[in-house]
Amino acid sequence: MKIAIISKLWEETTPFSSGGTGASIGALVNGLVDKGHELTLFATGNSKTKAQKLISVREKPYRDDYSEIHEYENIAEAFRRYKDFDIIHCAVEQKSVLFGDLVSTPSLHSIRYGEFFDHELKLLKKYKNLNFVCNSKAIKKLLPFLNWKGFVYNGISLDDFSYSDKKGDYFLFLGRLSEQKGVDIAIKLARKLNKKLVLAGKLVERDSEFTKKYIEPFINNKNIIYKGEVLGKKKIDLLKNAHCLIQPNRFFEACSNSILEALACGTPVVTVDIGSNKEIVKHGKTGFVVENERELLKAIKNIDKIDRKDCRESIEKNFSLEKMVEGYEKIYEKIINNN
Repeated sequence: MKIAIISKLWEETTPFSSGGTGASIGALVNGLVDKGHELTLFATGNSKTKAQKLISVREKPYRDDYSEIHEYENIAEAFRRYKDFDIIHCAVEQKSVLFGDLVSTPSLHSIRYGEFFDHELKLLKKYKNLNFVCNSKAIKKLLPFLNWKGFVYNGISLDDFSYSDKKGDYFLFLGRLSEQKGVDIAIKLARKLNKKLVLAGKLVERDSEFTKKYIEPFINNKNIIYKGEVLGKKKIDLLKNAHCLIQPNRFFEACSNSILEALACGTPVVTVDIGSNKEIVKHGKTGFVVENERELLKAIKNIDKIDRKDCRESIEKNFSLEKMVEGYEKIYEKIINNN
């Protein structure tokens, strides 16, 4: 198949991207190319994949220079070339639906996020008959009115995330240091238990008021340690040597790459029952999915009951890269054959 994939401009698209979409789409592109498909990727210029062609409207991801113009220019570049493709796969949430019925080439629109403004929901409802795919059952339940062609969980390359049966002496929080991700809850829990907590993730200017009050005062590089944004081997080493991953997020989690990566390394996860977390973490088997801070505390105390081999096996059986690639291939074929 000749496939166009449109990725987000908030992060570079590569299997080791700091962003969930960038990482998942980067892995998907590589997996599809390995299976013989012809890929054109529309993403930032610093993206690194096996795609035969990369088309970019900007070199680097947004930092403090967000541009809605670039967002739509990125999408338009793909649809302008519609005759070159068998299908256009858009991984940019609701923005791409505006282009979906303007060309004869079929398109597929990924929903990989769980919180939308009213006007965004109104737009989705207007274009509900286009082809949609998501990365968890939770998203389908959240937006039941869309024309779902299926759902495909994010997949992890088991060759990239090595397993370790040895647990370290620290807990790990991996993600943006923001109120939405619940990093302050992780700090509170670690302090109550007098345990070492490593924080790894990016700091964003719009979160500065929150971080100055709830994070920075507690970072002492002894009990609460901030490693900055970690990528590649450094991230894998942090994951596989952690005692457990603590992810007490406050907002809808569509399909957390942090959780999947931790489990792939054999590291159990303690998280809350939001979005798809209970689809990914098998309660009592690969970690704990709970309702509140009190239960989080109890779960962390019982984390040694989790067998790290079960964590790895859950990824091998349910969330591998191969399984993700095959899932999208089937959806592409179904859409192309119906048009």
